[in-house]
Amino acid sequence: MREKSGFMDKNSASAREWHVRKAVPEELKMVAEIERLSFNRPWSLESIESFYYRKTSDIYVWRDRNRISGYIIAEHVLEQAEIHRIAIVPFIRKMGIGTLLFQEFERRYRKLGVETIYLEVRESNEAASQFYLKNGFEEYGRRAKYYKDPIEDAVLMFKDISANDQSLPLDSSDEPSYNEEYKEENEMKCNVCGQLLKDKSDYIEVKKEWGYFSDKDTQIHEFKICERCYDRIVKQFEIPPKVTEKSEILS
Repeated sequence: MREKSGFMDKNSASAREWHVRKAVPEELKMVAEIERLSFNRPWSLESIESFYYRKTSDIYVWRDRNRISGYIIAEHVLEQAEIHRIAIVPFIRKMGIGTLLFQEFERRYRKLGVETIYLEVRESNEAASQFYLKNGFEEYGRRAKYYKDPIEDAVLMFKDISANDQSLPLDSSDEPSYNEEYKEENEMKCNVCGQLLKDKSDYIEVKKEWGYFSDKDTQIHEFKICERCYDRIVKQFEIPPKVTEKSEILS
């Protein structure tokens, strides 16, 4: 694992808008991209998606200013859990983000009744080993020639988290803010005026997947606008929309 973490001072942490929550399906592409940037043998998007839908699996993401900057991939069964991956976007490592992410992950798993967390790390990955030791893990064994390309032993580590919760309480919201009030029955309403869009009414439907350079990176926004609201909105355009006539051939 290539997790690297230093220390984020209180002023730096409080100045940033961040929180930790479970990933939603639309965010898995960004998880896969960070995975690709972080590991020599990254999990594919298909592998991440397959893992995501297993009942015992969890993917927690660090959201910083409306974009995903890190994640933990883990699973738990009863009192035991295993961390499979931890990664932070390369250019913001050594800021303490990994530690804060792990603290919240640990707090949530403790609430689920987990008592022990296990993991393994390459013997040569000194940065990751130091990160885990700093966060309370202990070595309990080795697994010979576990890693490939190059062949290398795995250091086996564990942490007992059954003690009192002393981790940092973060934003506990598990749902993306844009979707909190979204319900199935609202799908056919104008998002501007709230008017019900009947079978014979016309409307504009927009679905936008935001890119990496947006503050809404990895989010997909969807909305509908009735014809009346559309007419009102386009009157405010500096440049009017292009309008062409469609030729219909009736047979």
